[in-house]
Amino acid sequence: MAVHKSVRLVLFLLFTMLLAVGVAVSAQDAGVLRVGMNAPVVLDPALHSNDPETALNRAIYDYLVEVAPDSTIVPNLATEWTISEDGLTYTFILASGVTFHDGSPFTSADVVYTFERLKEVSSPAINLLGSDFTVSAPDDATVVFTLTSVNADFLYGVAARQALIVKAGEAAPNTIGEGDAAYASFNGTGPFILTQFDPGARAVFTANANYWKGAPALSGMEHVYIDDPVAQVDALLSGELDFIFKVPSGQISRLEGVEGINVLSIATSQHPVIRLRTDAGSLGEDVRVRQALKYATDRDFLNELLLEGRGVVGNNDPIAPVFEFFYDGSIENQPYDPAMVCQLLTDAGQNPLEATLYAPNAFEYPDLAAALQQMWAETGCINVDIQIREEGYYYDTSNPDNYFDVQLGITGWGARPSPQLLLSEAYVESGISTGYNESRYVNPEIEALVAQARETTDNDARRAIYAQISAIFREDGPIIIPYFAPLFGGTSARVQNLTMAPFPGLTDFRTVSLSS
Repeated sequence: MAVHKSVRLVLFLLFTMLLAVGVAVSAQDAGVLRVGMNAPVVLDPALHSNDPETALNRAIYDYLVEVAPDSTIVPNLATEWTISEDGLTYTFILASGVTFHDGSPFTSADVVYTFERLKEVSSPAINLLGSDFTVSAPDDATVVFTLTSVNADFLYGVAARQALIVKAGEAAPNTIGEGDAAYASFNGTGPFILTQFDPGARAVFTANANYWKGAPALSGMEHVYIDDPVAQVDALLSGELDFIFKVPSGQISRLEGVEGINVLSIATSQHPVIRLRTDAGSLGEDVRVRQALKYATDRDFLNELLLEGRGVVGNNDPIAPVFEFFYDGSIENQPYDPAMVCQLLTDAGQNPLEATLYAPNAFEYPDLAAALQQMWAETGCINVDIQIREEGYYYDTSNPDNYFDVQLGITGWGARPSPQLLLSEAYVESGISTGYNESRYVNPEIEALVAQARETTDNDARRAIYAQISAIFREDGPIIIPYFAPLFGGTSARVQNLTMAPFPGLTDFRTVSLSS
Protein backbone atom coordinates (compact mmCIF):
# COMPACT_ATOMS: atom_id res chain seq x y z
CA MET A 1 0.00 0.00 0.00
CA ALA A 2 2.87 2.33 0.84
CA VAL A 3 4.36 1.60 -2.59
CA HIS A 4 1.11 2.54 -4.30
CA LYS A 5 1.00 5.79 -2.32
CA SER A 6 4.58 6.58 -3.35
CA VAL A 7 3.77 5.89 -6.98
CA ARG A 8 0.69 8.11 -6.80
CA LEU A 9 2.78 10.84 -5.16
CA VAL A 10 5.44 10.63 -7.86
CA LEU A 11 2.81 10.72 -10.59
CA PHE A 12 1.12 13.69 -8.94
CA LEU A 13 4.40 15.59 -8.68
CA LEU A 14 5.25 14.73 -12.29
CA PHE A 15 1.83 15.93 -13.43
CA THR A 16 2.27 19.14 -11.46
CA MET A 17 5.67 19.76 -13.02
CA LEU A 18 4.30 19.16 -16.52
CA LEU A 19 1.39 21.44 -15.80
CA ALA A 20 3.78 24.13 -14.61
CA VAL A 21 5.88 23.75 -17.74
CA GLY A 22 2.74 23.91 -19.85
CA VAL A 23 1.68 27.11 -18.14
CA ALA A 24 5.13 28.62 -18.66
CA VAL A 25 5.17 27.67 -22.33
CA SER A 26 1.63 28.92 -22.76
CA ALA A 27 2.52 32.24 -21.16
CA GLN A 28 5.60 32.51 -23.34
CA ASP A 29 3.63 31.79 -26.49
CA ALA A 30 1.10 34.40 -25.47
CA GLY A 31 3.82 37.01 -25.48
CA VAL A 32 4.90 37.47 -21.88
CA LEU A 33 8.33 39.12 -21.74
CA ARG A 34 10.47 38.08 -18.76
CA VAL A 35 12.96 40.75 -17.68
CA GLY A 36 15.64 40.06 -15.06
CA MET A 37 16.77 42.79 -12.69
CA ASN A 38 17.51 43.61 -9.07
CA ALA A 39 14.57 44.07 -6.74
CA PRO A 40 13.11 47.58 -6.38
CA VAL A 41 12.94 49.13 -2.92
CA VAL A 42 11.43 52.62 -3.24
CA LEU A 43 8.15 52.27 -5.15
CA ASP A 44 6.73 55.80 -5.03
CA PRO A 45 6.94 57.15 -8.61
CA ALA A 46 8.02 60.58 -7.32
CA LEU A 47 10.86 59.22 -5.19
CA HIS A 48 12.30 56.19 -6.94
CA SER A 49 15.83 56.36 -8.33
CA ASN A 50 17.38 53.16 -9.68
CA ASP A 51 16.67 51.09 -12.77
CA PRO A 52 14.35 48.42 -11.31
CA GLU A 53 12.25 51.10 -9.62
CA THR A 54 12.12 53.12 -12.83
CA ALA A 55 11.21 50.03 -14.87
CA LEU A 56 8.32 49.21 -12.53
CA ASN A 57 6.91 52.72 -12.76
CA ARG A 58 7.62 53.11 -16.49
CA ALA A 59 5.36 50.11 -17.15
CA ILE A 60 2.43 51.52 -15.16
CA TYR A 61 2.60 55.27 -15.76
CA ASP A 62 3.26 57.69 -18.60
CA TYR A 63 5.37 60.83 -18.84
CA LEU A 64 4.11 64.14 -20.16
CA VAL A 65 7.11 64.18 -22.51
CA GLU A 66 9.95 61.67 -22.48
CA VAL A 67 13.61 61.31 -23.33
CA ALA A 68 14.26 59.13 -26.37
CA PRO A 69 17.34 56.84 -26.45
CA ASP A 70 19.13 59.49 -28.56
CA SER A 71 18.56 62.05 -25.74
CA THR A 72 15.97 64.08 -27.66
CA ILE A 73 12.67 65.11 -26.07
CA VAL A 74 9.63 63.50 -27.70
CA PRO A 75 5.86 63.84 -27.12
CA ASN A 76 3.86 61.48 -24.94
CA LEU A 77 0.82 62.52 -22.88
CA ALA A 78 1.58 66.00 -24.19
CA THR A 79 1.27 65.91 -27.96
CA GLU A 80 2.81 69.34 -28.51
CA TRP A 81 4.25 72.29 -26.62
CA THR A 82 5.38 75.86 -27.13
CA ILE A 83 7.95 77.96 -25.30
CA SER A 84 7.57 81.71 -24.96
CA GLU A 85 10.24 83.97 -26.46
CA ASP A 86 11.54 84.90 -23.01
CA GLY A 87 11.89 81.19 -22.11
CA LEU A 88 9.68 81.52 -19.03
CA THR A 89 6.37 79.99 -20.16
CA TYR A 90 5.87 76.41 -21.38
CA THR A 91 2.43 75.49 -22.71
CA PHE A 92 1.54 71.82 -23.27
CA ILE A 93 -1.45 70.42 -25.19
CA LEU A 94 -2.58 67.04 -23.86
CA ALA A 95 -3.61 63.90 -25.73
CA SER A 96 -7.33 63.16 -25.81
CA GLY A 97 -9.12 59.94 -24.96
CA VAL A 98 -6.61 58.89 -22.30
CA THR A 99 -7.84 56.98 -19.25
CA PHE A 100 -6.26 55.64 -16.08
CA HIS A 101 -6.33 51.93 -15.34
CA ASP A 102 -9.40 52.46 -13.15
CA GLY A 103 -11.27 53.92 -16.12
CA SER A 104 -11.23 57.56 -14.99
CA PRO A 105 -10.28 60.18 -17.62
CA PHE A 106 -6.87 61.83 -17.70
CA THR A 107 -7.00 65.65 -17.61
CA SER A 108 -4.76 68.61 -16.96
CA ALA A 109 -5.71 68.42 -13.25
CA ASP A 110 -3.66 65.23 -12.99
CA VAL A 111 -0.60 66.97 -14.43
CA VAL A 112 -0.95 69.91 -12.06
CA TYR A 113 -1.32 67.54 -9.10
CA THR A 114 1.71 65.47 -10.16
CA PHE A 115 4.09 68.40 -10.45
CA GLU A 116 2.87 70.06 -7.27
CA ARG A 117 3.37 66.74 -5.48
CA LEU A 118 6.95 66.53 -6.79
CA LYS A 119 7.63 69.73 -4.86
CA GLU A 120 5.77 68.59 -1.74
CA VAL A 121 7.70 65.33 -1.39
CA SER A 122 11.07 66.87 -2.39
CA SER A 123 11.38 64.60 -5.40
CA PRO A 124 14.81 64.33 -7.06
CA ALA A 125 13.07 65.69 -10.16
CA ILE A 126 13.19 69.14 -8.56
CA ASN A 127 16.95 69.15 -9.13
CA LEU A 128 16.16 69.29 -12.83
CA LEU A 129 12.93 71.28 -12.81
CA GLY A 130 14.03 73.82 -10.24
CA SER A 131 11.58 74.91 -7.56
CA ASP A 132 10.82 78.29 -9.12
CA PHE A 133 7.93 77.18 -11.34
CA THR A 134 4.18 77.22 -11.04
CA VAL A 135 1.84 74.94 -12.97
CA SER A 136 -1.73 75.72 -13.96
CA ALA A 137 -4.54 74.29 -16.07
CA PRO A 138 -6.48 76.82 -18.20
CA ASP A 139 -8.69 73.95 -19.38
CA ASP A 140 -8.81 70.15 -19.27
CA ALA A 141 -6.48 69.78 -22.26
CA THR A 142 -3.89 72.48 -21.53
CA VAL A 143 -1.13 72.80 -18.95
CA VAL A 144 1.02 75.90 -18.45
CA PHE A 145 4.33 76.03 -16.54
CA THR A 146 5.55 79.49 -15.58
CA LEU A 147 9.19 79.98 -14.51
CA THR A 148 10.77 82.92 -12.73
CA SER A 149 14.13 82.36 -14.46
CA VAL A 150 15.30 80.63 -17.62
CA ASN A 151 16.06 76.93 -17.29
CA ALA A 152 17.70 75.65 -20.46
CA ASP A 153 17.04 72.04 -19.44
CA PHE A 154 13.48 72.49 -18.17
CA LEU A 155 12.07 70.01 -20.69
CA TYR A 156 14.45 67.37 -19.32
CA GLY A 157 12.98 68.16 -15.92
CA VAL A 158 9.45 67.64 -17.24
CA ALA A 159 10.72 64.29 -18.54
CA ALA A 160 12.60 63.44 -15.32
CA ARG A 161 12.40 59.79 -14.28
CA GLN A 162 10.23 60.71 -11.30
CA ALA A 163 7.80 62.94 -13.25
CA LEU A 164 5.36 60.12 -14.05
CA ILE A 165 1.77 61.33 -14.13
CA VAL A 166 -0.33 60.11 -11.20
CA LYS A 167 -4.04 60.60 -10.72
CA ALA A 168 -5.06 63.81 -8.95
CA GLY A 169 -5.69 63.19 -5.27
CA GLU A 170 -3.61 60.00 -5.01
CA ALA A 171 -1.59 60.85 -1.91
CA ALA A 172 0.18 57.49 -1.61
CA PRO A 173 0.69 55.95 -5.05
CA ASN A 174 2.12 52.44 -5.26
CA THR A 175 1.07 51.45 -1.75
CA ILE A 176 0.15 47.77 -1.53
CA GLY A 177 -3.34 47.30 -0.11
CA GLU A 178 -5.47 44.30 0.85
CA GLY A 179 -7.50 41.75 -1.11
CA ASP A 180 -8.93 42.68 -4.49
CA ALA A 181 -7.81 46.29 -4.01
CA ALA A 182 -4.16 45.37 -3.32
CA TYR A 183 -2.86 47.21 -6.40
CA ALA A 184 -5.52 49.91 -6.73
CA SER A 185 -3.02 52.69 -6.02
CA PHE A 186 -0.74 51.49 -8.84
CA ASN A 187 -3.07 53.42 -11.10
CA GLY A 188 -1.46 54.96 -14.15
CA THR A 189 -2.31 55.62 -17.77
CA GLY A 190 0.55 53.38 -18.87
CA PRO A 191 0.79 50.36 -21.20
CA PHE A 192 0.78 47.68 -18.49
CA ILE A 193 -1.36 46.94 -15.44
CA LEU A 194 0.22 45.49 -12.30
CA THR A 195 -1.55 42.28 -11.29
CA GLN A 196 0.93 40.78 -8.81
CA PHE A 197 3.85 42.09 -6.80
CA ASP A 198 5.97 39.84 -4.60
CA PRO A 199 8.68 42.01 -3.00
CA GLY A 200 12.08 40.53 -3.74
CA ALA A 201 10.64 37.94 -6.13
CA ARG A 202 8.70 39.34 -9.08
CA ALA A 203 6.20 41.81 -10.50
CA VAL A 204 3.60 40.57 -12.98
CA PHE A 205 1.88 42.84 -15.50
CA THR A 206 -0.84 42.37 -18.08
CA ALA A 207 -1.10 44.51 -21.19
CA ASN A 208 -3.47 47.46 -20.92
CA ALA A 209 -5.99 46.61 -23.66
CA ASN A 210 -7.37 50.15 -23.44
CA TYR A 211 -4.01 51.88 -23.71
CA TRP A 212 -4.49 55.20 -25.45
CA LYS A 213 -1.67 54.61 -27.93
CA GLY A 214 -2.99 51.14 -28.74
CA ALA A 215 -2.49 47.93 -26.81
CA PRO A 216 1.14 46.77 -26.46
CA ALA A 217 2.33 44.00 -28.76
CA LEU A 218 3.10 41.91 -25.66
CA SER A 219 0.28 40.28 -23.73
CA GLY A 220 2.16 40.77 -20.50
CA MET A 221 5.49 41.22 -18.78
CA GLU A 222 7.23 39.84 -15.72
CA HIS A 223 10.02 41.50 -13.81
CA VAL A 224 11.99 38.68 -12.21
CA TYR A 225 14.10 39.91 -9.30
CA ILE A 226 17.55 38.36 -9.20
CA ASP A 227 20.11 40.44 -7.33
CA ASP A 228 23.18 38.51 -8.51
CA PRO A 229 24.19 39.73 -12.01
CA VAL A 230 25.93 36.43 -12.75
CA ALA A 231 22.73 34.56 -11.90
CA GLN A 232 20.87 36.89 -14.28
CA VAL A 233 23.23 35.84 -17.08
CA ASP A 234 22.69 32.18 -16.13
CA ALA A 235 18.92 32.67 -16.31
CA LEU A 236 19.13 34.28 -19.77
CA LEU A 237 21.32 31.46 -21.06
CA SER A 238 18.96 28.82 -19.66
CA GLY A 239 15.92 30.42 -21.26
CA GLU A 240 14.32 31.52 -17.99
CA LEU A 241 14.63 35.19 -18.97
CA ASP A 242 14.21 37.12 -22.21
CA PHE A 243 16.05 40.35 -21.41
CA ILE A 244 18.67 41.51 -18.91
CA PHE A 245 20.48 44.83 -18.65
CA LYS A 246 23.51 46.16 -16.81
CA VAL A 247 25.47 43.02 -17.65
CA PRO A 248 28.96 43.18 -16.09
CA SER A 249 31.71 43.51 -18.66
CA GLY A 250 33.31 40.31 -17.43
CA GLN A 251 30.15 38.35 -18.29
CA ILE A 252 29.85 39.54 -21.89
CA SER A 253 32.11 36.78 -23.20
CA ARG A 254 29.61 34.22 -21.84
CA LEU A 255 26.90 35.67 -24.11
CA GLU A 256 28.85 36.49 -27.25
CA GLY A 257 28.48 33.90 -29.99
CA VAL A 258 25.81 31.91 -28.15
CA GLU A 259 23.06 30.76 -30.50
CA GLY A 260 19.72 32.32 -29.61
CA ILE A 261 21.29 35.21 -27.65
CA ASN A 262 21.81 38.78 -28.79
CA VAL A 263 24.27 41.09 -27.02
CA LEU A 264 23.33 44.78 -26.77
CA SER A 265 25.88 47.57 -26.27
CA ILE A 266 25.60 51.35 -26.31
CA ALA A 267 28.03 54.13 -25.38
CA THR A 268 26.74 56.13 -22.41
CA SER A 269 27.65 58.62 -19.70
CA GLN A 270 27.16 55.81 -17.16
CA HIS A 271 30.01 55.68 -14.66
CA PRO A 272 31.07 54.59 -11.19
CA VAL A 273 31.99 57.41 -8.82
CA ILE A 274 34.60 56.84 -6.13
CA ARG A 275 33.86 59.61 -3.68
CA LEU A 276 34.70 61.04 -0.29
CA ARG A 277 32.33 62.93 1.95
CA THR A 278 33.53 66.51 2.38
CA ASP A 279 31.32 67.91 5.14
CA ALA A 280 32.90 69.04 8.43
CA GLY A 281 34.76 66.26 10.19
CA SER A 282 34.51 63.90 7.22
CA LEU A 283 37.30 61.91 5.61
CA GLY A 284 37.50 64.20 2.58
CA GLU A 285 37.10 67.56 4.26
CA ASP A 286 40.79 68.29 3.51
CA VAL A 287 41.31 68.79 -0.22
CA ARG A 288 44.78 67.21 0.06
CA VAL A 289 43.15 63.88 0.92
CA ARG A 290 40.92 64.15 -2.14
CA GLN A 291 43.94 64.88 -4.32
CA ALA A 292 45.92 62.03 -2.76
CA LEU A 293 43.30 59.48 -3.79
CA LYS A 294 43.37 60.83 -7.34
CA TYR A 295 47.15 60.38 -7.51
CA ALA A 296 46.68 56.89 -6.03
CA THR A 297 44.32 55.74 -8.80
CA ASP A 298 45.57 54.51 -12.17
CA ARG A 299 42.40 54.92 -14.18
CA ASP A 300 43.75 53.59 -17.49
CA PHE A 301 44.81 50.40 -15.73
CA LEU A 302 41.33 50.01 -14.16
CA ASN A 303 39.65 50.41 -17.53
CA GLU A 304 41.85 47.70 -19.03
CA LEU A 305 41.55 45.39 -16.03
CA LEU A 306 37.82 45.66 -15.43
CA LEU A 307 36.32 46.57 -18.81
CA GLU A 308 38.98 45.10 -21.11
CA GLY A 309 39.45 48.62 -22.46
CA ARG A 310 35.81 48.97 -23.50
CA GLY A 311 35.28 52.08 -21.37
CA VAL A 312 36.47 55.63 -21.99
CA VAL A 313 38.72 57.41 -19.50
CA GLY A 314 37.62 61.02 -19.23
CA ASN A 315 38.03 63.67 -16.55
CA ASN A 316 37.24 63.36 -12.86
CA ASP A 317 33.96 65.17 -13.33
CA PRO A 318 30.58 64.05 -14.70
CA ILE A 319 30.92 65.76 -18.11
CA ALA A 320 31.51 62.57 -20.07
CA PRO A 321 33.25 62.24 -23.45
CA VAL A 322 29.90 61.09 -24.87
CA PHE A 323 28.78 64.71 -24.39
CA GLU A 324 31.19 65.44 -27.21
CA PHE A 325 30.55 69.14 -27.68
CA PHE A 326 30.73 69.93 -23.94
CA TYR A 327 33.68 67.69 -23.03
CA ASP A 328 37.06 69.35 -22.49
CA GLY A 329 39.72 66.87 -23.55
CA SER A 330 42.57 69.29 -22.76
CA ILE A 331 42.31 68.80 -18.97
CA GLU A 332 45.42 67.09 -17.56
CA ASN A 333 44.31 64.81 -14.76
CA GLN A 334 46.50 63.56 -11.93
CA PRO A 335 48.79 60.69 -13.00
CA TYR A 336 49.41 57.66 -10.81
CA ASP A 337 52.11 58.89 -8.40
CA PRO A 338 52.59 57.01 -5.08
CA ALA A 339 55.22 59.49 -3.82
CA MET A 340 52.80 62.38 -4.29
CA VAL A 341 50.09 60.37 -2.50
CA CYS A 342 52.22 59.94 0.60
CA GLN A 343 53.40 63.55 0.62
CA LEU A 344 49.85 64.91 0.39
CA LEU A 345 48.62 62.62 3.15
CA THR A 346 51.58 63.56 5.36
CA ASP A 347 50.83 67.24 4.81
CA ALA A 348 47.20 66.57 5.74
CA GLY A 349 48.22 64.65 8.88
CA GLN A 350 46.55 61.45 7.62
CA ASN A 351 49.45 59.21 6.66
CA PRO A 352 48.52 56.39 6.60
CA LEU A 353 44.92 56.91 5.56
CA GLU A 354 42.69 54.26 7.14
CA ALA A 355 39.14 53.86 5.83
CA THR A 356 36.33 51.51 4.82
CA LEU A 357 35.36 51.46 1.16
CA TYR A 358 31.70 50.58 0.47
CA ALA A 359 30.39 49.40 -2.90
CA PRO A 360 27.17 47.94 -4.34
CA ASN A 361 26.97 44.42 -5.70
CA ALA A 362 26.36 45.59 -9.25
CA PHE A 363 28.26 45.64 -12.53
CA GLU A 364 31.99 45.12 -11.88
CA TYR A 365 31.93 47.33 -8.78
CA PRO A 366 32.99 44.65 -6.26
CA ASP A 367 36.00 43.95 -8.48
CA LEU A 368 36.65 47.69 -8.74
CA ALA A 369 36.69 47.92 -4.95
CA ALA A 370 39.16 45.04 -4.71
CA ALA A 371 41.42 46.57 -7.37
CA LEU A 372 41.39 49.93 -5.60
CA GLN A 373 42.20 48.28 -2.27
CA GLN A 374 45.32 46.68 -3.75
CA MET A 375 46.33 49.68 -5.86
CA TRP A 376 46.03 52.08 -2.93
CA ALA A 377 47.86 49.71 -0.59
CA GLU A 378 50.77 49.60 -3.01
CA THR A 379 51.36 53.32 -2.40
CA GLY A 380 52.27 52.38 1.17
CA CYS A 381 50.04 55.13 2.54
CA ILE A 382 46.39 53.99 2.14
CA ASN A 383 44.74 51.03 3.80
CA VAL A 384 41.06 50.30 3.20
CA ASP A 385 38.68 47.58 4.28
CA ILE A 386 35.97 46.61 1.77
CA GLN A 387 32.26 46.24 2.48
CA ILE A 388 29.94 45.11 -0.35
CA ARG A 389 26.20 45.75 -0.04
CA GLU A 390 23.32 44.50 -2.19
CA GLU A 391 22.31 47.24 -4.59
CA GLY A 392 18.75 47.77 -3.36
CA TYR A 393 19.91 47.95 0.25
CA TYR A 394 22.86 50.22 -0.53
CA TYR A 395 20.76 52.84 -2.31
CA ASP A 396 17.94 52.81 0.24
CA THR A 397 18.77 55.77 2.48
CA SER A 398 16.68 54.38 5.34
CA ASN A 399 19.31 51.69 5.91
CA PRO A 400 22.59 52.02 7.80
CA ASP A 401 25.71 51.97 5.63
CA ASN A 402 23.74 53.34 2.69
CA TYR A 403 25.55 55.06 -0.15
CA PHE A 404 24.59 58.56 0.97
CA ASP A 405 25.94 58.26 4.50
CA VAL A 406 29.21 56.33 4.21
CA GLN A 407 32.49 58.24 4.29
CA LEU A 408 34.09 56.52 1.28
CA GLY A 409 32.02 54.73 -1.31
CA ILE A 410 31.52 53.68 -4.89
CA THR A 411 28.25 54.74 -6.49
CA GLY A 412 26.93 53.74 -9.88
CA TRP A 413 25.57 56.71 -11.80
CA GLY A 414 23.32 55.88 -14.73
CA ALA A 415 23.31 57.73 -18.02
CA ARG A 416 21.78 61.20 -18.31
CA PRO A 417 20.94 63.01 -21.57
CA SER A 418 22.71 66.22 -20.46
CA PRO A 419 25.71 66.96 -18.20
CA GLN A 420 23.66 69.66 -16.51
CA LEU A 421 21.41 67.01 -15.01
CA LEU A 422 24.29 65.25 -13.29
CA LEU A 423 25.79 68.49 -12.03
CA SER A 424 22.49 69.79 -10.66
CA GLU A 425 21.61 66.48 -9.02
CA ALA A 426 24.84 65.57 -7.29
CA TYR A 427 27.25 68.49 -6.98
CA VAL A 428 25.29 71.46 -5.69
CA GLU A 429 23.94 72.20 -2.22
CA SER A 430 20.30 71.44 -3.09
CA GLY A 431 21.34 67.86 -3.90
CA ILE A 432 22.06 67.25 -0.22
CA SER A 433 18.39 67.58 0.77
CA THR A 434 17.24 65.32 -2.08
CA GLY A 435 19.77 62.62 -1.22
CA TYR A 436 21.89 62.76 -4.38
CA ASN A 437 24.84 64.92 -3.30
CA GLU A 438 26.44 62.01 -1.50
CA SER A 439 29.79 63.77 -1.07
CA ARG A 440 28.08 66.81 0.54
CA TYR A 441 30.22 68.84 -1.85
CA VAL A 442 29.45 72.56 -1.73
CA ASN A 443 31.73 74.90 -3.67
CA PRO A 444 30.51 78.49 -4.24
CA GLU A 445 32.23 78.64 -7.64
CA ILE A 446 30.56 75.43 -8.76
CA GLU A 447 27.20 76.62 -7.44
CA ALA A 448 27.48 79.84 -9.45
CA LEU A 449 28.66 78.14 -12.64
CA VAL A 450 25.97 75.42 -12.54
CA ALA A 451 23.35 78.13 -11.99
CA GLN A 452 24.81 80.11 -14.89
CA ALA A 453 24.76 77.06 -17.17
CA ARG A 454 21.13 76.48 -16.22
CA GLU A 455 20.18 79.84 -17.69
CA THR A 456 22.47 79.64 -20.72
CA THR A 457 20.79 78.52 -23.92
CA ASP A 458 23.77 79.26 -26.20
CA ASN A 459 25.80 76.05 -26.51
CA ASP A 460 29.16 77.76 -27.10
CA ALA A 461 28.73 79.83 -23.94
CA ARG A 462 27.64 76.75 -22.01
CA ARG A 463 30.66 74.84 -23.25
CA ALA A 464 32.95 77.52 -21.78
CA ILE A 465 31.13 77.27 -18.44
CA TYR A 466 31.55 73.51 -18.34
CA ALA A 467 35.28 73.87 -19.05
CA GLN A 468 35.58 76.03 -15.94
CA ILE A 469 33.65 73.44 -13.94
CA SER A 470 35.98 70.65 -15.12
CA ALA A 471 39.05 72.66 -14.08
CA ILE A 472 37.66 73.20 -10.58
CA PHE A 473 36.81 69.51 -10.22
CA ARG A 474 40.38 68.61 -11.16
CA GLU A 475 41.81 70.55 -8.23
CA ASP A 476 39.04 70.51 -5.66
CA GLY A 477 36.51 67.84 -6.55
CA PRO A 478 35.75 64.98 -4.14
CA ILE A 479 35.31 62.31 -6.81
CA ILE A 480 37.27 59.93 -8.99
CA ILE A 481 35.63 58.61 -12.14
CA PRO A 482 37.75 55.66 -13.31
CA TYR A 483 35.95 55.38 -16.66
CA PHE A 484 32.71 56.05 -18.48
CA ALA A 485 31.29 52.66 -19.35
CA PRO A 486 29.20 51.35 -22.20
CA LEU A 487 25.93 49.73 -21.20
CA PHE A 488 25.63 46.03 -21.96
CA GLY A 489 22.47 43.98 -22.15
CA GLY A 490 21.33 40.68 -23.53
CA THR A 491 18.15 39.33 -25.07
CA SER A 492 16.89 36.02 -26.34
CA ALA A 493 16.59 35.94 -30.12
CA ARG A 494 12.80 35.85 -29.69
CA VAL A 495 12.74 39.48 -28.57
CA GLN A 496 11.84 41.89 -31.37
CA ASN A 497 11.84 45.73 -31.58
CA LEU A 498 13.64 46.33 -28.28
CA THR A 499 15.84 49.41 -28.03
CA MET A 500 17.67 49.50 -24.70
CA ALA A 501 17.69 52.99 -23.19
CA PRO A 502 21.01 54.43 -21.94
CA PHE A 503 19.34 54.50 -18.51
CA PRO A 504 17.95 50.97 -18.96
CA GLY A 505 15.08 51.32 -16.51
CA LEU A 506 13.56 53.72 -19.06
CA THR A 507 13.51 51.09 -21.80
CA ASP A 508 10.20 51.35 -23.68
CA PHE A 509 8.37 48.02 -24.05
CA ARG A 510 5.27 49.36 -25.79
CA THR A 511 6.28 48.08 -29.23
CA VAL A 512 8.36 45.08 -28.13
CA SER A 513 7.13 41.67 -29.29
CA LEU A 514 8.17 38.03 -29.06
CA SER A 515 8.56 35.82 -32.10
CA SER A 516 7.13 32.33 -31.96
